[in-house]
Amino acid sequence: MFRVILTLCFIWSVVLAQEEVREKKDVLERMIEPKVSFESAYLSDAGVGNSDGSVAVAKNMLRMNNAIGGISYTNWKFDWSGVNALPFGDGSSMPIEHMHSIRANVNIPYIINKEWFWLTSLSVRSTFEKELDDSYGAGIFSFASYKINENHSIQLGAFANYHPVTTLGLPVMSYSYRARKTDGFQLILGFPRAYMGYFINEKTLLRAGMIFSQSVIKLSSKSVIEASGYIEAEDYMGNFGLAHELSDSFRLEADLLYSIKRNFIIYDSSGQEQDYYTINPSFGVNFRIRYLF
Repeated sequence: MFRVILTLCFIWSVVLAQEEVREKKDVLERMIEPKVSFESAYLSDAGVGNSDGSVAVAKNMLRMNNAIGGISYTNWKFDWSGVNALPFGDGSSMPIEHMHSIRANVNIPYIINKEWFWLTSLSVRSTFEKELDDSYGAGIFSFASYKINENHSIQLGAFANYHPVTTLGLPVMSYSYRARKTDGFQLILGFPRAYMGYFINEKTLLRAGMIFSQSVIKLSSKSVIEASGYIEAEDYMGNFGLAHELSDSFRLEADLLYSIKRNFIIYDSSGQEQDYYTINPSFGVNFRIRYLF
């Protein structure tokens, strides 16, 4: 009888061990599973500072990533109006026609225990008008998350964008409610991101939010704004839209955008600040399609 019990205990321990291995394998597979996404956005014409000049912006981005890291290319196309009235440039030429960005990042997750989780994301990028020289920067985003219970958690950390011209560092603080759930209501309150969503059904998510972003762009050697200079762009962007799972592989997203505030800071080739402008609020749209391998 004792041998039978011992044998059953051994078999049960093997089954549990195999189940744990399968769960770990499933988690690892989800982490390394690659996805490709294409995003296209447009912001309508908006006045520049107090001038009669204005600009509309179209953006296209191609990205390949998974939970461990990724790489992306982004192109912005500028459509200027009232060039002769703009507070910068030569009064006749388009100040900027295209801007490009290449970015790579790696994510480093660390599970401390059942309540604490730490995530660090490191990135390198080049953002430029025409020439790559002196266009490189780096970023770090690191925070700790404390799980209060199944539905509630808090996050605390910091993020920084480094560029030889200017470096920005800000705190990360947020509260999350059901952030990883795929049914019902979910919420993130904090900075640099605030978000709320509601799953209408298991395939469709209705969402709204706000996010802050910052980048430094290298201007060309023939720029009419500031030859071989730089532009620092700071954006506060709001969105409202939905995401829909077309299948297990395809996801489609569509949003209405509102640029709450856009700051436009010009530096000369040595990194000295020259001028500071604000682009007026404007509306836009954003579409994204994602394919999961």
